Amino acid sequence: MNLKNNIRLCTFNCRSVKSSIDEINLLCSDNHLVFIQEHWLLPNELHLLSNIHSDFLSYAHSAVDISNNILIGRPYGGTAILYNKLLSPIINFVETSNPRITALILKSLIGPVLLVCVYMPTEYGNNDCYEDYIELCSSITALYRDCDAVHLAIAGDYN
Repeated sequence: MNLKNNIRLCTFNCRSVKSSIDEINLLCSDNHLVFIQEHWLLPNELHLLSNIHSDFLSYAHSAVDISNNILIGRPYGGTAILYNKLLSPIINFVETSNPRITALILKSLIGPVLLVCVYMPTEYGNNDCYEDYIELCSSITALYRDCDAVHLAIAGDYN
């Protein structure tokens, strides 16, 4: 894969990475960055994302809270960015406190670019949805404001 001039990225709501490995593998073959939403992985399973394609590594957040050692129902949510290993020297991870956001900074010829993978809340027509949406937008704005990036790209599932 040529990284000389352009970097290609795509986004995919996989609704369970374990049932979408073939599709994600194909996306990795055609892109340099793959943004994933709803991988449904537990925190101790996030390493599986770096095993999908031999040329790719991952940075991810789980939406599953296992702090009380009880898991009820199926895991849900989670965001991840899979990136070609050749990009490793020009990538810095950005810590977020929200599992609906995974972000990194890509050093480019046009300056640092903040890349954000987002899984926006679903619109159910109530105030809670609206507040969740505003909170997530505010978190992205704060990430951009607080980092040294001069460009911002947001991709993902906007619901």
